[in-house]
Amino acid sequence: MQRRRTIGRAVCLATAAAFLAGAAATGTVPASATAAAAPATAQEKNMYSAIPNGQPYLDADGNPIDAHGGFTLKHGGVYYWVGEDKSHNRATFKGVNMYKSTDLENWEYVGAALSPETLDTNGNKVLAHCKVERPKLLYNEATKKFVLWGHYEMFDGYAASEVVVATADKIEGPYTVTAKGHFRPGAGNADGVGAVVGETQPNGTPAKADYPATVASGAAVKNLSEVSFDTTLKAISVVMKDGYPTEQQSPVATAEYNIGASRAAELKAPVIGPAQPTGGGAVVVNPNGEDNAFITPPAPDATVYYTTDGTEPDPAASAAYTPGTPIRLDKAKTVKAIAVRGAEKSPVTTAGYRLAAAGEEVPVYPPVISVPGGSYPDPISQVRLYATSSGTTIHYTQDGKDPDPLLTGENMGFGSRDYTLYQDPVTGKAYLVTAQDHIYLRVWQLTADYTDVIPTTQYPMFVGQSREAPALIREGGYTYMITSKQSGWYPNQAMYTRTTDISDPSKWEDQKPVGDNTTFHSQPTQILDIGKNGKHQYVYLGDRWNPQALVQSNYVWLPLAITNGQMSLSYVPELDINLSAGKIKAPNTRLLSLGKPATSSGVTSEVQTATQRYGADVANDGVSHDLDPWDSVSEYYKSDKVPFSWTVDLEQPYDLHRIDISARTVGGSDAAHRYAVSVSNDGVTWTEAVDNRQNNLVGFKSHALSGTYRYVKVDVFDVWDVVHNQRATWARGLQEVSVYGLPTGG
Repeated sequence: MQRRRTIGRAVCLATAAAFLAGAAATGTVPASATAAAAPATAQEKNMYSAIPNGQPYLDADGNPIDAHGGFTLKHGGVYYWVGEDKSHNRATFKGVNMYKSTDLENWEYVGAALSPETLDTNGNKVLAHCKVERPKLLYNEATKKFVLWGHYEMFDGYAASEVVVATADKIEGPYTVTAKGHFRPGAGNADGVGAVVGETQPNGTPAKADYPATVASGAAVKNLSEVSFDTTLKAISVVMKDGYPTEQQSPVATAEYNIGASRAAELKAPVIGPAQPTGGGAVVVNPNGEDNAFITPPAPDATVYYTTDGTEPDPAASAAYTPGTPIRLDKAKTVKAIAVRGAEKSPVTTAGYRLAAAGEEVPVYPPVISVPGGSYPDPISQVRLYATSSGTTIHYTQDGKDPDPLLTGENMGFGSRDYTLYQDPVTGKAYLVTAQDHIYLRVWQLTADYTDVIPTTQYPMFVGQSREAPALIREGGYTYMITSKQSGWYPNQAMYTRTTDISDPSKWEDQKPVGDNTTFHSQPTQILDIGKNGKHQYVYLGDRWNPQALVQSNYVWLPLAITNGQMSLSYVPELDINLSAGKIKAPNTRLLSLGKPATSSGVTSEVQTATQRYGADVANDGVSHDLDPWDSVSEYYKSDKVPFSWTVDLEQPYDLHRIDISARTVGGSDAAHRYAVSVSNDGVTWTEAVDNRQNNLVGFKSHALSGTYRYVKVDVFDVWDVVHNQRATWARGLQEVSVYGLPTGG
């Protein structure tokens, strides 16, 4: 497993301390973290006595924990946490990090379980230029292998919708991607379980294979921007029929990029494609006048000069070639090119072309790759592919494998995006539960070695409900599952369901809401049972994504309870876990605002019904979730305008601890409430306790409070669409406001 480079501990801890101190000044970081930001000695590793929810969370070296969309596995008495590395502040793949802990609160960095340099069993760098999201890790007792799954996508898109699987003999690696590489579950299954290319799908459109990736003739390939790791690019030109690939395909064009190495000292000759055959002779092209030639400069800082009449190119007199310019092969031509870099001149490249005679067969020529393979000291900003043969489409790969586009009638499997793995503790069977596009949540049983799915076991559920990010746990005779709605980076209302038989699609019960309307600003990733001696104690693991700065995304670990078949999720600023006892320590606070008198400055103009309630009193009635995420049932305080204020009278002074605010959202909208919180003892003179006027995070926020007060007021000054940078007052409202503390002297 690869270790990361870390800065000196003293510098790192000082930086972390400054970061946490700044956050602490706003009342957002628990004291357990700030006090431990700079340990007295380098040997002092236990920085935390509780998990800081939604706040910066540091590892034993003082670095932010980078394990997003992650999953934990207990092995040998140690918990291992794998997750996405977002330290580069991008959605693209940098690595899958691994951490380990003996108390679930303090984590030591192990290394990168997967990286762009990870090989498959055939030696291909299948992860060099892609995305890998939501890694999940299982142990297979029968094979004695650790099996690591990931959601795989191309570098700049979500058309592939695949999974990738790697295995290791030891939990800390090294991990090797299986020979199957990245694939869609069920692909190639002989029983036909999966989407068949050309077959009409539920939305009425024929299924098309999205991988290998395609690009129209002559177009730039967006997926090949920012090649920053060693990558092997392969491409072929394919003759299409009725929009689908045929067996008429070109040879493979290949470019191997070695990033971070010294460039070649010698200036090589330009490459002209289609290339002249070995041994001489003209390239035969279609007589329709629509085939093209392209010239590839040998280096990014070289200028190419060329001619098309067979004369020698002269930098002083010949035309300079603009990369990507097609040279129309509408008649017999001899193209010659030379590269110039400063005082250097390359050898001349020559390619002759002639039009095919009547009835003469014309080959399909490979596409031209705009950047030649070789060594580059810096990342390559963009690579383009150009089709030389008219009427062809380019198919390409970035993993060292030859492109092999599916033909009409072949099984391409089902797409897989946000997913989880679940290992049933009773049956020992393992499952993949995954989102397919915006339509299906699909369940598959894994093979005995956990490296693939059993195609005939799959079934869809919650069709058309756009569910994703599942997390499962067993309680007695039921398997419970939490999911979120697909709403991009923005949080929404989680729902849960349960079944007595995960293999039977008819056994799942109707979904019910859990947590508040944004799941306390998180997306589920796992449910842990840390209980002992048959007594369950569940912990919900979630991600708090920050789409404006992914590197600042944090984690939310919360107590989850299942009582009489009902699941409940509650918020705590810090989660204090006692692993030896198998318990979560209850916070020493109590809810003060529930049902207390509430007033507001805004008038609720909506008609009140049994299923539509918008008065000030519903913002502290204890119902923080969406009664129905599809808005057929609503209950939240809704002012007629912005700005507005909402006030609760606690009826006596209390020592205040914190305020939790569940602001209104609409199905995971990108609207953030901007507000301040003030406190008072007489309801006339106010002291501002929280300034959140510049807030860009939607939904739930928790703020520390201090002092003894009777009244608490929330002043909402604006509701702001953080994506489109405009007001979004249509999303105004307070779902629930909860004030916590202790009675004076109590």
